[in-house]
Amino acid sequence: MSSHSSYSPRGWRSRGSGFRQPRGSSSYRDRTFSPKSGTLVPDRVITEGLLATALRTIPRLEKSSDEKEVKITNFECIGSYNWVDSPSPTIIVPGSPPRWQNRPTPYSVHPDDGVAFVDQNGYRIPSAVLLPLITAVERKSKLNDATFDWASVDFVTDRNGLRKLLRWIGGTAKKDFRIDMQLAGTGTVLLNRWEVRTSEQMSGFTYGFNFEKASTKPVPGCEKSTGHHRIVKYDLDGLLMVVRYEVDACIPWEEEPTTPRPRAATDVDDLIGALAEVKITPQLNDASTIPKAESPPKLTVLNGGSDVPQSAIVELTTRSINRVHEFDWEESYPQLFISQTPHHFLAIHERGRFIRVDKRKLTSTELQNVMEDVIQPHLKKLRRLLGTVKKLVIEHRQRGRLSLVCQEGELKVFQRVGRESCLPDEIIRKFDVKFV
Repeated sequence: MSSHSSYSPRGWRSRGSGFRQPRGSSSYRDRTFSPKSGTLVPDRVITEGLLATALRTIPRLEKSSDEKEVKITNFECIGSYNWVDSPSPTIIVPGSPPRWQNRPTPYSVHPDDGVAFVDQNGYRIPSAVLLPLITAVERKSKLNDATFDWASVDFVTDRNGLRKLLRWIGGTAKKDFRIDMQLAGTGTVLLNRWEVRTSEQMSGFTYGFNFEKASTKPVPGCEKSTGHHRIVKYDLDGLLMVVRYEVDACIPWEEEPTTPRPRAATDVDDLIGALAEVKITPQLNDASTIPKAESPPKLTVLNGGSDVPQSAIVELTTRSINRVHEFDWEESYPQLFISQTPHHFLAIHERGRFIRVDKRKLTSTELQNVMEDVIQPHLKKLRRLLGTVKKLVIEHRQRGRLSLVCQEGELKVFQRVGRESCLPDEIIRKFDVKFV
């Protein structure tokens, strides 16, 4: 989102993970603005490109009394980027979230309207949704004169996929979902987000996106940004996770880093050439179809923004004063926990007139009680489920193409018809074990 009209085209908004929100409320997940040239496309069928018969059904996980508490340790931000409203896929690295302006309440905003992203990465670069993630991490490693060890990672995923699995575990999945999987190297599972639609029409009954626009300001160098994504690495009870998520805003921090003007990263010293000019095969609606594009798109990288400390990251949510009592921390807390987002701002409004902002920290007693009483049992099951998924994907090796599909509450594993890779070969090779 933005605070100025120049930050994104008027009339284009972004929304959450595809779930309908109550009138007058907005729950942020992936909510960046759609580009000026964007159009709505027909919905995909959740079983497209899959074999008709499921490989197996994953049973409901039972509670185990002997499991230890699941914690996140060795947390580190390893990359970030902003999407740019451009005809071809373009990101700003490291980019920056818009800054929270801390405006005094009350103030009013217009209802949200226009077309919104459900998944901006899937919209802008559908055949390689994880490529911007890899590119941003590689760039940060290079600037630090280091090499990121992709072969040591167990899962590369979006936060959205982990939240969907947690909803299935808790029996609260309101919509069917699919996650495409692929093995990279000998032990890294790539979880690719899959959506029925990557953009959709806003209802006009919410105020959250215009609230963010009115309450934040883009940093210098990111004025044309359409959303900031952050990539973090951590240990989840023995699994090394690389997780990408979108950031709504940041609050001021003590030292203000410099913000260089965006420019194309064409020099060898700026970015590995293979990542700055990677050619991507267009996404196929039918996995057996041969692409006919004459010039496959490439990912362009610009320099701009600045590294933002994790302590400054904010998640924004809005609720009508008539529905604020319905706010569900059991649903919202995992979003903060999975990405270790330290701040949550809940903005309360009366028909678009915002009267207060309730601010909480991930470490607050209120949220820690939710974690211990409700969320921890689900996290234990998630850890077991991820172990099962990894074992299954490894069994089908690098040429295997599997998808997790949840329909009517049942989670099944299907094989895909096509053998297309979710990343270019030169990127996949980064996951091979390297012997020194």
